[in-house]
Amino acid sequence: MTLRRNKTLIAMTFALGVAAGCATKPPSFETIASSANPSTEIERTDEMLKDAKDRQVDVLSPENFTDAQKSLEKAKKAKDKGKSNEKILESVAYSRGWLKEANEKADIAQTSLKDISDARAGALRAGTPTLYKTEWNRAENDLEDITTSIEKGNLTPAEKRGDKLTAEYRELERKSIIKAQLSRAEDNIKAAKKDGAEKRAPKTFNLANMKYENAERLILSDPRNLEAIRRASEDATQESSHLVDVTRKVKAGNTEDLVLLAERQQRTISSLRGDYTSSEQELQRKEQELQQSQTQLDAAARERMALAERQGQLEQESQKSQNLSATADRIRKQFKPSEAEVFTEGNRLMVRLKALQFATNKSEIGPKSANILKKVESALADVNASKVTIEGHSDSTGDPEKNVELSEKRAEAVEKYLVRNGIVAENKVEAVGVGPEKPISDNTTPQGRAQNRRIDLVIETE
Repeated sequence: MTLRRNKTLIAMTFALGVAAGCATKPPSFETIASSANPSTEIERTDEMLKDAKDRQVDVLSPENFTDAQKSLEKAKKAKDKGKSNEKILESVAYSRGWLKEANEKADIAQTSLKDISDARAGALRAGTPTLYKTEWNRAENDLEDITTSIEKGNLTPAEKRGDKLTAEYRELERKSIIKAQLSRAEDNIKAAKKDGAEKRAPKTFNLANMKYENAERLILSDPRNLEAIRRASEDATQESSHLVDVTRKVKAGNTEDLVLLAERQQRTISSLRGDYTSSEQELQRKEQELQQSQTQLDAAARERMALAERQGQLEQESQKSQNLSATADRIRKQFKPSEAEVFTEGNRLMVRLKALQFATNKSEIGPKSANILKKVESALADVNASKVTIEGHSDSTGDPEKNVELSEKRAEAVEKYLVRNGIVAENKVEAVGVGPEKPISDNTTPQGRAQNRRIDLVIETE
């Protein structure tokens, strides 16, 4: 999070507003002409509050937003009691004044809490408030504590708890998408499993389970790839329904192979009949096609064998992927979230050493960075790595060619450390200078450039 650069700005902005937070009227407001229509002005202010809530102002500046709501409610009650237009419009003006304060402070909080706001918005879109109400309320309470502190000029809670809260919202987003998109498929697979699908219809069960896991992995790795998630989830749900139907038929006394063969035959006949016409010539052609269906069914049997072989390959690939994910989880536990980010990319492990940073134009490894590399030694102890590529990255300041050269020196410095300390064999490690070509943050800010001066470990396992 980029919080420290906002300390001075927030302190100056809130210095004048802290004392006014509990006042009956806002620090500044614009009066409304007494000739204005109270009903119209109340309705307009109501819309302004709804718009602000859509932009999360109610959680980014809760006290000012609450004061704005209270002032508007006071105006509505005054109108209901037949109070003077002047009294009603005064409360409406106060409401807009408090809302103006809330918007201004929410803008600053939004800058400081950019990652949290993005994560929270994702969880909202995923329906977390309904699907995981208790966890959502707990996260919202933590966020309220942070934003209330920021509203009063105190950044300490945001600095200490911001990364953890961001991670909680992102996890809730993924869990909510899985529950919303895959609950029916999960229920179908559980029901079929209860009826003995693993033994009665193993081919269909494995295919349904594989498609469910593929959709689940897609959500976990890229929860905002909505179209791909929709397609994968529909595919998993359809295959799970097919599993329930096949299991029921097998349970009634058939074999799985006979059920699948009958389905293929039915699809073949349906396709032929769908094209049937009343002409004599067409009728004769269709009869010939029906006679040839047995040949097609024989070919389908061979196709089924090929599919089974392919399914075995997919299961092996799936197992490899699960093993890789499990290894990533073990490595991830060795680091704090602020120290490293661990994820999988294809059949490789990626370890982004966030806390391993370099000074501008420098490639030396300092004491703090050495501590991070010691954790790398512990993390890689149980990883059977066939190759480790150390990617050095730089920010975009200065000459591009020199940046590439500098990033390579940084990668080589890490390589020497890992080899010298026996963490990775010399014949299994390679240092590469990437330069500024793959930034992960904004190169226009000091904090962003510091994050871009990083080391990524690309680990290939055997």
